[in-house]
Amino acid sequence: MRVISLSVILALAAPLASALTVAAPTNPTSGEITEIHWGFTASDPATFDLFLVNSTQAFDLKAIIGENLQTNLGQITTLFPVEASGNTYQLRAVSVDNVDRVLAFSPVFSVLAPA
Repeated sequence: MRVISLSVILALAAPLASALTVAAPTNPTSGEITEIHWGFTASDPATFDLFLVNSTQAFDLKAIIGENLQTNLGQITTLFPVEASGNTYQLRAVSVDNVDRVLAFSPVFSVLAPA
């Protein structure tokens, strides 16, 4: 019989405790201004970091979109990083204290090439 440690159970349950949700940006274009929106509740952390990743890799960090973002803002307007166009991108909200603790992730989305 296997014994699962309490720390493993808590680590697995931690993402479930957060109600933070991250929306996929609408038509993000490489190197252009875009809005990123998220939903939250009072139980979410006050701040978080937001990463752009390749969703087809375990953790393929493409860019840091924001650090110590104020959760209660619900959105940011930012210059989208210059990335190759493609359809496997995802935003991940992570804890500012531990980037391995994913709080939320967006649906997978495409990044458009500049016009």
